[in-house]
Amino acid sequence: MFKKRFSLIAIFIALLTGLIIASNLDLTPGSCAHNDREEETGGAQLASGPIAFPKSFAQVAGTVKPAVVNIRTVHIQKVQSPYEFYFGDPFEMFDEFFGRPRKERRRPERKYYQRKYEGAGSGVVIDPEGYILTNYHVVSEAETIMVTVSGNGEKEYDGELIGKDDRTDLAVIKIKSKKKFPSAKLGNSDAIKVGEWVVAIGSPFGLEQTVTAGIISAKRQSLKIEGRIYEAMIQTDASINRGNSGGPLINMEGEVIGINTAIYAPTGVFAGVGFAIPINKAKEILGDLIEKGKVVRGWLGVIIQEITPELAESFGLKEREGALIGDVLKDTPAEEAGLKEGDIVIEFDGKQIKDYNDLPAIVTRTPVGKEVVVKVLRAGKQKRFRVKIRELKEEVRVSNQEEEEAEENLGMTVQELSPEIIRHYRLSDNSGVIITDIEPGSPADDAGFRPGDIIKEINRQKINDLSDYKKNISGIKKGQTVLFHIRRGNNTIYVALRAE
Repeated sequence: MFKKRFSLIAIFIALLTGLIIASNLDLTPGSCAHNDREEETGGAQLASGPIAFPKSFAQVAGTVKPAVVNIRTVHIQKVQSPYEFYFGDPFEMFDEFFGRPRKERRRPERKYYQRKYEGAGSGVVIDPEGYILTNYHVVSEAETIMVTVSGNGEKEYDGELIGKDDRTDLAVIKIKSKKKFPSAKLGNSDAIKVGEWVVAIGSPFGLEQTVTAGIISAKRQSLKIEGRIYEAMIQTDASINRGNSGGPLINMEGEVIGINTAIYAPTGVFAGVGFAIPINKAKEILGDLIEKGKVVRGWLGVIIQEITPELAESFGLKEREGALIGDVLKDTPAEEAGLKEGDIVIEFDGKQIKDYNDLPAIVTRTPVGKEVVVKVLRAGKQKRFRVKIRELKEEVRVSNQEEEEAEENLGMTVQELSPEIIRHYRLSDNSGVIITDIEPGSPADDAGFRPGDIIKEINRQKINDLSDYKKNISGIKKGQTVLFHIRRGNNTIYVALRAE
């Protein structure tokens, strides 16, 4: 009996001793591995376990959602009605048989009707006065703009286009109201890192106040989307769809770091790749957009190209740095300063040109009228030139409706001169546009135009490219006689036609 009691007491003492020892040791999961790493790294502790978010997605979205708006636009489009059948006079066929002059056939006049359609997008309030930052393509050529604010009860307001910039695809609109509105804080897009969490807010498919989350997938130097070149785009896998355009991309501090703009969508919907314009690019032009309605940019007057490994070898360059001047335009600051084709710009206004994309970015930010020093490599030697920067003029753009109307009046279709066309026709220069199609019975057909003719001048105005052609035909009215100078084969001829 005594032995049994002694055994129980011994067991109790052993358990009590074990508990005391355990209380002085770190027996939490992973503690052994942690101690081993501490010894190996000389006391430095490595992070273990999941990384905690600084804020939840709900907190971030809740901070910015009151400043995110839905933009609804109304557009008026002029549409041509199809031709009606035209049979003419049934007895007309006998005119020639009886020696009578054949009557002049007149085609029925084209009829037009107006079609109204709506567009939708998103935007973010950047100032309590009601200034909204969005994409230019969201409000481009809109007859009316309506803004829905969801801050304190959903309400729709009239919007006014204050400033636009097609080059960056950004625009500022203002809510027509004296109220103060919740506004978002603009962050620093230069500080972003690939792999950071981000949140996108907008109105995809018209579904307002939709929140999606993802990470910054990449930072792109330049990107061509639907013919427009975008620079330094933010790539994200946060879901972006039609209607998200113009909405904000937000970091985990609740700051706007980008404006959602485009998606890669081979199926027409989001495929895991979306793009946003960095907010720092917007900050650079916001002042001009609000105060002047447009962006004033510096202009040098050169066409540049990237220095490829082959070009670097040909020019004897050790590094592929700088911007190679492929062409110097006439009557420009560059020509007046003495810059030439083949010069490699390595420094502009004290700033080094590492990549050829650096040059246009720096030039456009240079104040108009400023005289700057440009350093170039010419035949392996450095040269310095003083250049006085001028203003980059906006391209004069005519509406699609005006273009279609003018082209219908003439009855021909044209396109830019591609390198293939230039080689095929053995052209000595790349100025002009080529006729690709002639409508039977149209003024162009009656005047004797042919596919393959190259238009060099319209009413004695030189045509360099498609932009020049559209600017010149946009003012042509019905009944006006237009003089064309064209190249046909090895010859140039003048052709006049009367627009319908």
